[in-house]
Amino acid sequence: MRTWFTPVLLAAVAGGFASSAQPPSDPPRIVIKPRISGDPGAPGTAQAIPKDPPGFIVIRPRSEPAAPTAPVQPAPMSPPAGPAVLQPNPVQPAAESQDGKVLFEYWFVAAVEGERIGYLSWTAREVEMGGKKVWRGTKYQRFTVARFGQVVAQVGEESTVETPDGEVLLTSMRQGLGKDQALALTGVVDGKTLKVRGEGMAKEASSSIPWPGGVTGVVGEPRLFKDQKLKPGEAFEYRTYVPQVNRVVKVTVTYEGEEATVLWPDTPPRKLRRFVSKMEPVGNFKLPAATTWCDAESAEPLRVEFDFPGLGGRVTFLRTTEDAAKAPVARPVELFKAQSIRLDREIPGIHSRVAVVYKVSVPRDDDPATAFAADARQEVRNLDAKAKTFDLHVSAVHGPVKGAKPEPAPAGEFLGSNFFINWDNPGVKGHAAKAVAGLPPGSTDWDKARAVERWVKQNMQAVDFSQAMATADNVAKTLSGDCTEYAMLGAAMCRAVGVPSRTVLGLVYAPGPGGKPFLAYHMWFEAFADGQWVPLDPTLGQGGVGPGHVKITDHSWHDEKTLAPLLPVLRVLMAKPAFEVVKVSP
Repeated sequence: MRTWFTPVLLAAVAGGFASSAQPPSDPPRIVIKPRISGDPGAPGTAQAIPKDPPGFIVIRPRSEPAAPTAPVQPAPMSPPAGPAVLQPNPVQPAAESQDGKVLFEYWFVAAVEGERIGYLSWTAREVEMGGKKVWRGTKYQRFTVARFGQVVAQVGEESTVETPDGEVLLTSMRQGLGKDQALALTGVVDGKTLKVRGEGMAKEASSSIPWPGGVTGVVGEPRLFKDQKLKPGEAFEYRTYVPQVNRVVKVTVTYEGEEATVLWPDTPPRKLRRFVSKMEPVGNFKLPAATTWCDAESAEPLRVEFDFPGLGGRVTFLRTTEDAAKAPVARPVELFKAQSIRLDREIPGIHSRVAVVYKVSVPRDDDPATAFAADARQEVRNLDAKAKTFDLHVSAVHGPVKGAKPEPAPAGEFLGSNFFINWDNPGVKGHAAKAVAGLPPGSTDWDKARAVERWVKQNMQAVDFSQAMATADNVAKTLSGDCTEYAMLGAAMCRAVGVPSRTVLGLVYAPGPGGKPFLAYHMWFEAFADGQWVPLDPTLGQGGVGPGHVKITDHSWHDEKTLAPLLPVLRVLMAKPAFEVVKVSP
């Protein structure tokens, strides 16, 4: 099977953060320091609230006192009743129910390096639609992770409706974005085109993509492995629709042979057939290869594994019972720890520095020169393509640079209201009007963008890390979130006052214990002023950014209804980057 995409994409956006204090006159340092119930000074405790270190921005989600509970024990990875509960379950007649006849029902527990993080449910049923029998397949994934100490559920679902001979008729996808927000898209196959439209909050989202013949759906995918009669080393291909990026991609599956493997503790070895699936790149991003072990007789999938550094290592999906799969997650993976990049030394006052040169290694990337953006403030030099290393020169920018060569004027997409940066609504427009209300007549676009950055900094609260990529109108209502919400609202407010804008995804410097800081995944925005794209970070509110901000990519979000603009960040995560500080300019 292909690498299961939904949790991977959600994890990529989950590492961002935002500050929660007004910066002092001296540029602050960012510290990630969650306070959980029971800590000195936590809400509801009698202890005095400790003072935060001066000159630091402390990032901490809101936390409420919890009632004492018994400690949660990790659920076993193996089925509780031994191998009998996992006997092969090929497609066979089942009792009719209100939801249709069950064709198959698979439950997988998900783990990273052996530590439970959630589960996947993969089901197929025969239902009636328009007077005809069709097959409906659904993959539902739920991960429980931690973001700066706050436990967050990440959920995603994809499904297809197919004819019994495998022709896909309908597609759908649902993915959580923010508070009371989900992105829901449905697609109807019309000849050689998939017509996609949004539901609910996404009702304005619509598009069409090419639909080649022979696309395999959620029900048909496991049947592919049953139908193949391959020798070790031989391969087959199939096409599958990935709704999270709204594309049809090709998957190449190589059969590696048969083996006897113990899947669950205290159970005998089973004869399994091992397959390795590789999905073609989406742009310049490649998902990791996935290894699938199928039962040698029934061909049912029993285990799927792939490597994903963004979650902390090897991800395993292991077949089990529904109860075992849905058991509570005792120790959620801390995404900041899993995703952040350690620097070799501290850079005091980095946000007020002029420039920094980093030595960067991206050992798992095929084109290291393009892994990070190149623009007026960031340049790749001394590339060693064989060693996959280069020097990255990053400069500070605090406002338009006088005498700089003008950049091409941005297209209309950088002013338009779209699905994510949706400014044409009372909430965003109202905040934008307040932000620029005190500016004098004749104020420049830079004056307006700077006023927006200040307003977002002063009015947003970095107290909720449960959101993945909330839309600007939703952020305008909650005025809370992390860096992605700060950036989306800032970009939308700029457009609302006529200033072109785009969001930026990258890394930001954050001090760590022992004098070894991090580069953490982060999001800010850029405004077009005086003929230049100028960066602004409303989580800091400093009227620009220093060399502690390393840019990966930017995007207008024009005509986007998926999280595809985040793929460059996934690419960097997968490359296992390493940074060293070469030179610091005052």
